[in-house]
Amino acid sequence: MRLSLSENAIAWLGQFRTDDQSDAAALLDAIARVSHKKLADGMRNCVLDRARNAEKPIGLYAEREIRKHNGVPNRLFKEEKGKVKRAIGAGPSPVQPIRAYDPQVGSEGLIANLVTELCREHPKTFLSHPGPNRIRKCRVRSFFLISDFIGTGQRAVNYLQAAWCVRSIRSWHSWRLMHFEVVAYSATEVGQRRVRAHPCRPSVNIVLPCPTIETEFSKDMAKRIRELCIRYNPMKGNEQEGLGFGEIGALIAFAHGVPNNVPYLLYKEGKVDGKHWVPLFPSRLTTGVRSGFTDQMDKAEITKHLEQMRQMRLSRSPWLRQATTEAGKLLLILASVGRGPRFSEALARKTGLTIPEVEHLVRKAFTYGWMDQHRRLTDAGQSQIEKLKYRGRPAPEDLQETPEPYYPMALRAPVDSPS
Repeated sequence: MRLSLSENAIAWLGQFRTDDQSDAAALLDAIARVSHKKLADGMRNCVLDRARNAEKPIGLYAEREIRKHNGVPNRLFKEEKGKVKRAIGAGPSPVQPIRAYDPQVGSEGLIANLVTELCREHPKTFLSHPGPNRIRKCRVRSFFLISDFIGTGQRAVNYLQAAWCVRSIRSWHSWRLMHFEVVAYSATEVGQRRVRAHPCRPSVNIVLPCPTIETEFSKDMAKRIRELCIRYNPMKGNEQEGLGFGEIGALIAFAHGVPNNVPYLLYKEGKVDGKHWVPLFPSRLTTGVRSGFTDQMDKAEITKHLEQMRQMRLSRSPWLRQATTEAGKLLLILASVGRGPRFSEALARKTGLTIPEVEHLVRKAFTYGWMDQHRRLTDAGQSQIEKLKYRGRPAPEDLQETPEPYYPMALRAPVDSPS
């Protein structure tokens, strides 16, 4: 079901002026919803896939807030107090609130549980939050930072910097004894660039590109949505920054909550035009609409993405209504490669599929001969799309016979036969 049709969303939309409600509904329907199962399965498969080509054993670290001193992240490991600053001791705690008076646990709790499961299932491959002593003993060669979402990239950079502050870590990296990777379910382009720019030069791997206002709407529509977020921004003294933390304008919601990079009107309370503003996700919780978070893409989503790609005939094809969901996803891939770019992340952004799903379907299309090695449609692939635009159309209804004789009500003027 479309998010804008849920009971809580209808009440939230009622706070907008009538002429703004259609744009607000479009904003809601563009939000990617990620269930607990989607998150866990996607993250697990991504970590296992990256582990195949990484040096082992691998240290897994759940991303969390790092305490700072004078704006600088504290070191991740302890160091000896002598002249030689050698890292010592145990590893960091996977869950540790940075404020003693506010011991709340966020998404790092879910990620820490995933890390525990992977380490128990593959004890020879993964180690949970190993410290310097264990890194030396087990000869850990890969440092995997695991996160659910990278928005501005600030929290991931802080965690990497906390490790980089340790002299032993820098030494291992310079001798090519340790490689850094960041694995996240979703990330914005801005966040990925910022994390990759860290001195440890980590590779960043994601399951789903994060949709934003800029990527999900046309240029004119995106401008209208941005103006809507600014006009209805409930944050006082921050009127021109209504797109969320870092001005990202992220459009993603997890079953455990929304990131602070989504527009403020979705999760902040305040005053709008002198009236109290009730957010759709109070305190960034999604409990009110969680029932609409599905584990699989449905036909309605497939149709929506086809329409966004301006494949109107395909989106209205009677064949699509009768096809399986897997066949519909394959059709999405064939329709998306018609225009570049064709790399996995771009196709995932256009289709709403995860990157592993895109790569699986691309391989399948290549096996069928519908796509070449450069991800361009072959003649057979183009023929399939043309057939599906019309295939399955119902035949015209047969004329009904009636016992009454037929009399024409109007006559045409006779046409002279050619000489």
